[in-house]
Amino acid sequence: MNSAPTPLNIESTLFCPRRSCPCYQSLENHITKDGTYTTKNDGVVRQMFNCGEGKHRFSETGYSDLFGKHGSFKEYEQVCKLGCYGLSADAIADVLLKDPRTIATWQRGVSKKANLFHDVICLSITLTVLFIQMDELWSFLRNKNNTLWVFVGFEVDSRFWLNFELGSRTTHTATQLVTRIKDYIGKLSRTMPLKVTTDKLAAYKTALQSVFTGHSDYVYLQIVKKRVKMRLVTVKKCFVKGTEDDFKGKTQNTSYIERFNLTLRQRVSYLQRKTLGYCKKKAHFTDTLWINLYDYNYRCPHKSLRQPLALPGVSRFQKKWTHRTPAMAMGLTQAALTWRFLFVMPISVTP
Repeated sequence: MNSAPTPLNIESTLFCPRRSCPCYQSLENHITKDGTYTTKNDGVVRQMFNCGEGKHRFSETGYSDLFGKHGSFKEYEQVCKLGCYGLSADAIADVLLKDPRTIATWQRGVSKKANLFHDVICLSITLTVLFIQMDELWSFLRNKNNTLWVFVGFEVDSRFWLNFELGSRTTHTATQLVTRIKDYIGKLSRTMPLKVTTDKLAAYKTALQSVFTGHSDYVYLQIVKKRVKMRLVTVKKCFVKGTEDDFKGKTQNTSYIERFNLTLRQRVSYLQRKTLGYCKKKAHFTDTLWINLYDYNYRCPHKSLRQPLALPGVSRFQKKWTHRTPAMAMGLTQAALTWRFLFVMPISVTP
């Protein structure tokens, strides 16, 4: 894995987020702290900044689409956590006594920031990926006659959720997923070939061949399962690229991505089976998935990634493990992040 990078330095990346400012997102602009304030619905202290060139002040919430949305940090965090426990927007609105449109607006703001954060951190630090599994989950859009598929890419060793794509079960959607994964991992120049396993869907084979054209340092295995009356009958292994010697150990399977599919179905209300709570708008589905991606990769420790301490305590009540998130195992962060970190972290993008 990559060695852990230095902690993210927020002070060195401050910029003016006001679009009307002539120095909008300029990193050469001098930004200084300029007092604090609290809002009527939130007693948490918020930081104010001064734009040296623009001669104006702005709040730390200006670094996200939550600025001016009349909510507290606590409410924003509650919306994210409840959404990651599988509650729909209407259920969250009922719990927090808010309008469903307000909840959807907050989710949209957090989703955009989570998407931007994930792209920036993955593209700025080239990921070292050794074993990828890909799979797709079915759901519905608007009604049960319109199937919507979620394509997911998953890094096995670090349990890192690489990316997802929503669309039809076609080569186009699979190609979009593989293309984005390739952007994250960069050029395939490694001592060991990249291992890829999927199910029998032919779209993955076509997508890998088109995206990785000219690259030979990856091997590909398809797991073909046959079911009769919903019961698994046979499991066959088809080595599309490479041989059995390339897939040593516990790599000749799709078990990890299938277990992750269960996690997604528990955490995303639109993916739950035998329910009327399917998605009515694709944008809401995307928002929920990005919020869950940040929570899964950067905030929640994964039990299989924990490491024993060098000198564990003798008492049964002393700490014996170091818990890690998938992002920590991937080498992207040094500690578990928080929701407020996502809300106020300045990320500069080209307008």
